[in-house]
Amino acid sequence: MFHTLLLYNAAFFTAAFFLYGETPSVTFKVGIVDAVDLSIKDKFDPFPIDVNTTLTPDLLIATGSTGRVESNVNGIYWRLGCETMGKWNSNTDFYLDSGSLLFCNSNDNHIKFSTRESNATFYGHGTIIIEATKNGGFKFIPLEGKGYIETQKGGSKKIVGGRMLLCLGNPSYFGDAYDIDIMLMLKSSRLINSFPSPLPTFKKIGLAIYIQELKLKGKYNALIGDATSETNLQIWSFGEKVE
Repeated sequence: MFHTLLLYNAAFFTAAFFLYGETPSVTFKVGIVDAVDLSIKDKFDPFPIDVNTTLTPDLLIATGSTGRVESNVNGIYWRLGCETMGKWNSNTDFYLDSGSLLFCNSNDNHIKFSTRESNATFYGHGTIIIEATKNGGFKFIPLEGKGYIETQKGGSKKIVGGRMLLCLGNPSYFGDAYDIDIMLMLKSSRLINSFPSPLPTFKKIGLAIYIQELKLKGKYNALIGDATSETNLQIWSFGEKVE
């Protein structure tokens, strides 16, 4: 099956459209959003950024408790949530130190995500939420999409809408997979519903919700919390099981 998946990946992505050399810039900003220029040695001097700021690899971005920022370059959407810190190495490469981000693209691409301890590359298209965890890894949460994610030690895994993967360690590998209630994410995530423009994949997210409802005989209203270590994952449950 794994061999079949690799053949599928090779055929599917041979003609994929990859964007290189695109420099992201701020297209929406609300609340406090600061940056630090890492190219200036031995100096930590935060300054505010605004719409049209070019997001170079030297800029470490930090949002406040109500701050949010979005970049949209050639249909590639990046959204940073509140109390998030990270930087764009390019429009297809993001380092997340803490907090959460959303990536959205309707065209096939390869996107690198990295945190303090872990990294992975996503090949394909979709709407994905990344959340940094205290153990230095991250949660990879595809709301919808098509493609696969690859780590150095964990190999490749096909993505499924609503199927969360933990990316852990260095060299990185995959932890357990968990089914996430996409509708609950849609209602509760400010990365989705607290920006002025709707995501271009909103209808695809709705289809993923419908497919998930058909597949699941019952569900728990639950959210996955932080991972404080490689063996400890918090799960918060709300309400009773619905048959």
